[in-house]
Amino acid sequence: MTKILVIEDEPSLREEILDILESEGFDVMGAEDGLEGLDSAQTNFPDLILCDVMLPGADGYAVLSGLRQNPDTALIPFIFLTAKATRENVRQGMDLGADDYLTKPFRMDELLNAITSRLTKQATIVQIHQKVTQLQHSNLLKDEFIGSASQELRGPATNIMMALKLLQQAANPEQTQRYIDRLQQECYREIHLIDDLLDLHYLGANERPLQPEKLNLQTWIPAIVEPFKTQARKRQQTLWSNIPPYLPMPVIDAADFKRILSELLNNACKYTAPGGKIVLEARCDLTASEAINPDGQMIMLIVSNEAEIPDKFIPNLFQPFYRVPESDRWQQGGNGLGLTLVEKLAKRLNGKVQISSKAGWTQFTLQLPIETNPPTTLAPNK
Repeated sequence: MTKILVIEDEPSLREEILDILESEGFDVMGAEDGLEGLDSAQTNFPDLILCDVMLPGADGYAVLSGLRQNPDTALIPFIFLTAKATRENVRQGMDLGADDYLTKPFRMDELLNAITSRLTKQATIVQIHQKVTQLQHSNLLKDEFIGSASQELRGPATNIMMALKLLQQAANPEQTQRYIDRLQQECYREIHLIDDLLDLHYLGANERPLQPEKLNLQTWIPAIVEPFKTQARKRQQTLWSNIPPYLPMPVIDAADFKRILSELLNNACKYTAPGGKIVLEARCDLTASEAINPDGQMIMLIVSNEAEIPDKFIPNLFQPFYRVPESDRWQQGGNGLGLTLVEKLAKRLNGKVQISSKAGWTQFTLQLPIETNPPTTLAPNK
């Protein structure tokens, strides 16, 4: 409810204004002098203030000056009520930041029109202020992102230059091959980072339209999992999957779904020690997340691996370029964008991804609605 403070030393006029405003649905409060009004404004933070100019204790100009000097009250719309509306008086009030003047005696419809006008303008000002704040925050995030991306790109480039110099000085075929392998590894790392950066850009700009199709998960998921089983065997890990035969066939963007699953499996293999276990489960759930899909079924993919992440690191896992300190046991040299992409892709598919880590296991749970028809709009990427 809109709060209005009326600062008026004439009791009958103050009560009349308060009664009328209350009957119009406003939350009202009154003050009989300037000091009381200033204290009330700085305590209750009204949405608009009506203030007489000639007041005991502190006049209306002193009240307005005090409010404008306080950041918490500086933007409250302020309307003077006065029987003394000379050009000089009006100019003095406007110079202090008054929004309007009403000359006594005034009709109540004039008062209500002035209030409505000021509240409408104030709503516009607040919206503009919020947009400016959002843009400033967005620009700050972009600057931070560009700085982090530049640093990440510089790493592989520096290693490539070093490997090239060492390659020129190689004394035997074994050294030559070792440096060539290092060059290939760093080139792949650089290309992968650039691809991830481009994907983040396209997601943020909604430049890649969804291409939904009907997927048979019983055959589609094992095809994605198989290369990771090979990778796990090389690292003496155990990767097994449980894909029940009764799963429905969702209509979904296959490329996005594949990217999410691949990133989660790669992440699990990356942070699991030799001899550790990795488990992929899929199931259909009617009650998993009513907030996502209250009228239909949910597909749930759960990727668990035998490794625990300390609680203090979990809130940062979806932040760009974030990596859990000293956890890359296989020295894959990831760029910290995989889980950022997972979260954004899940939102794009109208789903979400959650993480828990306890009792020696880390679990990522992906929840996606089962669409019976292809979606016609994109989920917002924020």
